[in-house]
Amino acid sequence: MSQAAQDTLVLGDAHKVDPATVHIRASEKFGYGLGDAGGTIITALIGNFLTFFYTDIFGLTPAIVGMLFLVLRVFDAITDPLMGVVADKTHSRFGRFRPWQLWIAIPIAIVGIMTFSVPDVSYTMKVLYAFVTYMLLSICYTAINVPYCALISTMTTNHKEVIQCQSWRFVLTGIAGAMVAVGLPWFVGHFDANQAALGYRYGVMILCGCAAVMFIWCFVSVKERVSVSTMGRFSFKEHIASIRKNDQLLLMLFMSFFLINIFNIRGGGYMYFINYALQGSTSYTSIFFAMVTAGGILGPLTVSYLTRIIELKKLYMYLNLLLAIYSAAMFLLPIGAHSQMLWLGIIFVYHFLLGITLPLHFSLMAFADDYGRWKTGVSSSGLNFAFNLFFIKLAWASGAAIVSLILVIIAYQPGLANQTTQSISGMVCIETFIPAVIHLILALLIAKSKLDMPLMDKITQQIKPQHA
Repeated sequence: MSQAAQDTLVLGDAHKVDPATVHIRASEKFGYGLGDAGGTIITALIGNFLTFFYTDIFGLTPAIVGMLFLVLRVFDAITDPLMGVVADKTHSRFGRFRPWQLWIAIPIAIVGIMTFSVPDVSYTMKVLYAFVTYMLLSICYTAINVPYCALISTMTTNHKEVIQCQSWRFVLTGIAGAMVAVGLPWFVGHFDANQAALGYRYGVMILCGCAAVMFIWCFVSVKERVSVSTMGRFSFKEHIASIRKNDQLLLMLFMSFFLINIFNIRGGGYMYFINYALQGSTSYTSIFFAMVTAGGILGPLTVSYLTRIIELKKLYMYLNLLLAIYSAAMFLLPIGAHSQMLWLGIIFVYHFLLGITLPLHFSLMAFADDYGRWKTGVSSSGLNFAFNLFFIKLAWASGAAIVSLILVIIAYQPGLANQTTQSISGMVCIETFIPAVIHLILALLIAKSKLDMPLMDKITQQIKPQHA
């Protein structure tokens, strides 16, 4: 069948094309990647800047910030699985998962802007405002990201195409991360110190507008091809039972928790590390984040090549072992203004290697979804990825809580003149020793996974008749 014919398919005609053999065009892979690029703008704002924004711009104490992130995760324990059920049972002329990119694009942009705005109210009302806006941002992200993550399961069952789609996805998320990490400090730097809050508000306004465009572009570009009509035949209890039997999904949920913790602990600590441990200027901050995001863009580009040489699961395990050693060694490096250039190179190499792990991880997550369908006969993609998002959000909370806890332990006070040897050591530890331990834990978990390519090829052949 020609590509043009494939692209004109609607869901009701999904049986006319074999999703295990379909070739996905570059334009669709690009559109698919933009869906997560928009989400990355939101998560990069949260991971890299929200803790710093709350403590140094908004005026909250580190203890309040840590409590805020932890309390809202309890709320996510309800909303994330609920969104998974809603996504699985969605029926529209646009498809099952794709339309959520359209429906939530504008609301999440508006709430994102509100989250990074500073109201002129009392401290108590500020705490309430922060709680409400961040809660709404979390709900909107759940509503758009759970269907997005499940979307790949309706695009193709060809595992090579899945890996390529994930590579496109994380190249584009790297670019989106650069827009946030490099662009926002640069933009805020054009405002004087007394107008930093205004700089954050206008900068986030531009970024959230770009995110909305990316979500809508994804909606327009992507096709749902895989028949998922069996989803509605099972009760919520049966879906939960199938997840409990999917041992590989449960393992992947813990792996998601630890992997995203690395990103959020590092990201949440970077502004403190750059400003105080390296004594970097606003310009240096932009260059530093440029190295972070350049590595994150270039790393995923190598995945398709590397997985031809090394089996995917083994590659993921070896990378985490290497990153554990690399991160521990970073603890021994010199810091201070004289070491700024050294750290640009060190951080680029680290994020190049870390960038490779993301397509591998989310490919394995898609494999775990197929594994569950093969093992239990129940298709619960929306609910599976909802639980994955819940564990990711737990990592947001624990990452922010770990950073906040260390700031409390070191008696952090804003301002370079207020930093001590103990406080600087704590900031260095956030960026080196703690991620090293988590990388080692990840490598041990990956070693227990069954999701190697021989098993996935077997699963593809056995579940192929279910999609026909």
